[in-house]
Amino acid sequence: MDSHLTIANESNWLRLKQHFRESFSGELVYRRRAYDVARVDQLLEKRRRNAYRYILLLLAVILIPINAHNLYVGEMVPAIGGMLLLGILMANILLLSMNRDAFLSPPLVLLLSISLLLLSIYYGQSYGLYLLYPLLVALPILLKTRWAVLLGVLSGLLAAPLVLTQYDATTAIVIGLSMGLTWLVSAWLVYAMTEQSRRLKDMAITDPLTGVYNRRYLELQATKALDFWRRYQRPASLLLIDIDYFKRVNDKYGHAVGDAAIKALVDVISRRIRSVDTLCRFGGEEFVLLLSETGVGAAELVANKLRNAVENEYILPEGSMTISVGISGVAAANGLDHWLNMADAAMYIAKKKGRNRVEVAEPVRLPLDPLAKTVPDWR
Repeated sequence: MDSHLTIANESNWLRLKQHFRESFSGELVYRRRAYDVARVDQLLEKRRRNAYRYILLLLAVILIPINAHNLYVGEMVPAIGGMLLLGILMANILLLSMNRDAFLSPPLVLLLSISLLLLSIYYGQSYGLYLLYPLLVALPILLKTRWAVLLGVLSGLLAAPLVLTQYDATTAIVIGLSMGLTWLVSAWLVYAMTEQSRRLKDMAITDPLTGVYNRRYLELQATKALDFWRRYQRPASLLLIDIDYFKRVNDKYGHAVGDAAIKALVDVISRRIRSVDTLCRFGGEEFVLLLSETGVGAAELVANKLRNAVENEYILPEGSMTISVGISGVAAANGLDHWLNMADAAMYIAKKKGRNRVEVAEPVRLPLDPLAKTVPDWR
């Protein structure tokens, strides 16, 4: 019986540790498919609420012994202020636990907490000064950089005269430096976690060889384009780009030259598309270009422009390289897979007709499955 209780308690403790770590770590929430983006946003919002709730719990724990001591010694002004702030914190914690918005933002809560501690110090409770340390740690965690710097400087200016009057010069300098270092270390840790999260996100959505986006990111953006079409009739087109005879390039020159050719192709395309367009590496030598606010007719002009540009560039040691492009518009797509398959089928028709061509998908006559068997292995 005792062993079962121990296992249950350990499991609850491990779950609590995991929940706390996820609330503050900034780790990525990975999606299985692009249509999970709404759920991902909900999870990220829930994580932000949990982090705020933990900080509020920390502040509440700090205030409880302060209020108890103030009531015990008869310091009614700090005691009343502390009880009011404690009530505000508990109300915010309750609202966040119910998945509702807190009625006080983090800057206001932290500013009220710092003000209360300074009020306690003003009434002669110099030990309260040390409780500023966890508040200074909380600033970079909860607030954006501008607010964190503003409240950090403000709290320092408010605390400075109290420190100078309560302590000798040497002690005041040590306390001031330690507070400043506490805030700087906390800010640096938050920056390091944010930068790590950004790099992990970049690694999750970009192709390591070319630096363009990968298939996961394409699915996300293409799903958004489908939603915009269904809701607002906003056009978009997919260009499926495949390098002609790329297997021969690898066999003749080696994979190092092949990788260099792929990167050169990306450079040629990237210099000729808009910043709002999305270029993704779809496979080994396949790329997908998502053109936003672009119908099929305009997309065909873009595709031919890119095809000519690639053909006129000396990408390979022996000269130019060619591409085949398949185009499909969002209006004819029943879903993401259908949209991609239409572009893929159009691209294979371009291959079958001799390569170095642009073909537009005809949803009436094109099958949903690509015509893989009609094209040699080296494509």
